[in-house]
Amino acid sequence: MQKLGVIIDSEDMYKKFKDLLNQEFFVDKSNIINDFNKLIGKDGSCNVCITKPRRFGKTSIAAMLTTYYSVGIDSQEIFDKLKVSKGKKIEQYRKFQGKYHTLYFDFSSELYKYNSLNALLDSINDILKDDIKYIYPNINVLNNDKNDNLIYNLRNLHRKTKDFIIIINELDSVIFSNRFTPDDKVKYIRFLKSLIKDKSYSAFAYMTGISPIAKEFSQSTLNCFDEYSMLDDDEYYQYFGFTEQEVRDLCEKNKKINKNSKIKYENLENWYNGYKAYNGEKIFNPWSIYHALADDRIENYWTKTGRFDELVNIINFNILGVKDNILELIKGKKIKIKLENFGAENNLNSSTNNKETNEKTNEKKLKAELYSKMVTFGFLTYYDGKISIPNKELEEKFINVLRKYKDLEYYYNMINNSGKMLEMTLEKNPKEICKILGNSHMENIKPGDKMDHCNLKRVVEFAYFNARINYIDEEVGKGKGIADFIFYPKKKSQTVIIIELKVDGSAKKALKQIHRKKYYHDLKNDGYKGNILLLGINLNTENELYSCIIEERDNKLKEISVDEYPKSEMKEKLINLILKIKEKLIKNLMVYIKD
Repeated sequence: MQKLGVIIDSEDMYKKFKDLLNQEFFVDKSNIINDFNKLIGKDGSCNVCITKPRRFGKTSIAAMLTTYYSVGIDSQEIFDKLKVSKGKKIEQYRKFQGKYHTLYFDFSSELYKYNSLNALLDSINDILKDDIKYIYPNINVLNNDKNDNLIYNLRNLHRKTKDFIIIINELDSVIFSNRFTPDDKVKYIRFLKSLIKDKSYSAFAYMTGISPIAKEFSQSTLNCFDEYSMLDDDEYYQYFGFTEQEVRDLCEKNKKINKNSKIKYENLENWYNGYKAYNGEKIFNPWSIYHALADDRIENYWTKTGRFDELVNIINFNILGVKDNILELIKGKKIKIKLENFGAENNLNSSTNNKETNEKTNEKKLKAELYSKMVTFGFLTYYDGKISIPNKELEEKFINVLRKYKDLEYYYNMINNSGKMLEMTLEKNPKEICKILGNSHMENIKPGDKMDHCNLKRVVEFAYFNARINYIDEEVGKGKGIADFIFYPKKKSQTVIIIELKVDGSAKKALKQIHRKKYYHDLKNDGYKGNILLLGINLNTENELYSCIIEERDNKLKEISVDEYPKSEMKEKLINLILKIKEKLIKNLMVYIKD
């Protein structure tokens, strides 16, 4: 083992990789080395930029590359046990192992210390010079003249030593930091270009970040990388995040380590699955999977690694259609949209107040950029031209966003009450169902708001939000039309729920429509063996009163019971009349008091 520095053959990265190897749930991603080895020496293809959400393994790969390529690290014993050393590529594996100096730059490290780009680069240059003095005390590399800068010192070092493997971690930290001016950010992109492009000292470069790098920003163009992002990666997607097979293997390993573990693959899939590769392959968030297995508990791990309000700050509800889209996504829908690539140039353009860009923006473009940003940051996934919320962990994050906005808090409350709503439905308690709907309505629907069939349907859909745990909800019908809701149980022995809605009609009319249209047709032939609950729900918009009737039938359609609230239409009319009289009395009393 030779001397290791902070930047040159980074000791920190070497230690990090050794720590990763010692983890109980280590996943071997070393085959990416063979993929990268094929690029060394290929003009125009030897620089790769990987942009993925935080905690998706970018830094772990950087630590592995540092350990493998560094001339200062004897890594044969480590990698001879890993996948990279197996198979037909053994010669290539030996050829490049330990043959380079790696240069590790982390641009996210201690940014709070610097108020300008020059101060940051000077600090990095000072660290590099200390490394050179420590590793090569007898070689005259540093002249300390007026050309003393990072790139100049790298050129001089290269003349006396080996080619470099350059690793740049968290590239976009500077661009998204408020500590640097717009001019500094533009200069930073130019610096990166000067560091990498057409440099004889660079054999290969691996760059990481969250946002794709700027390729379209005037003279700052950084086009010397092949880039792979959450929106476009058909080469390296399997190395960032865990594949389905890797998660299954970890579950098998967990059984041997912890025989009393409660965690099964199905638990992990149910809560954390959802990201899709370009080919539809499942990708899991590695941070969440690791901690769920280590803690033997399903929790929201990844969403805790960022600020609580980060999603609130990203979503712009002022863009036309975004509010409706977010509500649809929370309900588990997929939205078809053509996305715009979001990257560092978006931040640069906004920072420099690019007039041309501002003139061209419109609602459609803004929406595409917003959703692209959310995919880039890992809050949404994009597959087959559609965006969706990847998993239940993130779904809860989106639900929490609702309570931050006055006009969306209604849906947040409905979701929180949805467990009670399903419970009352299965208990055939129409009074409680009306009470749940009525309370939320009174608390959150503003006077003058339009409450048509479409909005009522949305309210009821959120009221039954938790039904999706055990049910598949579809707006379909086997008979002569389409029901508002049919909840098909995942276990076919359980109860099927069919709901029809009316506005300013009656609950009985809604129930009659279910029978007239025969929405329950063929349920028995489809294998459903449980009873069927038919619900008619009506909203009287004038008095904001709900009525509900629940009819239970067996799977042969024989009636079992009928429960109604209010007990009769006459009673409902009487209640309405009493409310009108009450309202009139209050008005007369107010007039009397004024007089």
